[in-house]
Amino acid sequence: MSKYKTLMNKNTAADDETNETAEDIGDIRVADEVVSIVASLAVQEIPGVHSMSGGLTDNINQFLGKENSSKGVRLSFDGKVVTISIYVNIEYGNFIPEIALQIQEAVKDAVEKMAGYEVCTVNVYVEGVVKREKAELEKIAEEVL
Repeated sequence: MSKYKTLMNKNTAADDETNETAEDIGDIRVADEVVSIVASLAVQEIPGVHSMSGGLTDNINQFLGKENSSKGVRLSFDGKVVTISIYVNIEYGNFIPEIALQIQEAVKDAVEKMAGYEVCTVNVYVEGVVKREKAELEKIAEEVL
């Protein structure tokens, strides 16, 4: 056997041992709720997003005083591949397609980096447009003028 083949066989054997050791350590599982929270937080960091839209169930939970960190996020899993649906309200005056694209990119990036899932698609549903409330400084400036 040539020196190259011997070296290759030794490396292959070492790789097999490493793989066996990694498999023997145990499983890592990320809860669905964690993936939802990661996606929700990624969306909320995007300028122009007013709020997440959670539908009837989330509105009832909000009325009852229950906090839902994953509001407006729906997940569909196929093994380690996930399809994510995001439901949002956008601030009036923003270009909706641009914000939706930013949402798709941010959610895909965050979920893949933090949870280790492959993101197949991110569907964005704009459920409303909300007029942004004026900041205190804006209110004071209007009164002065």
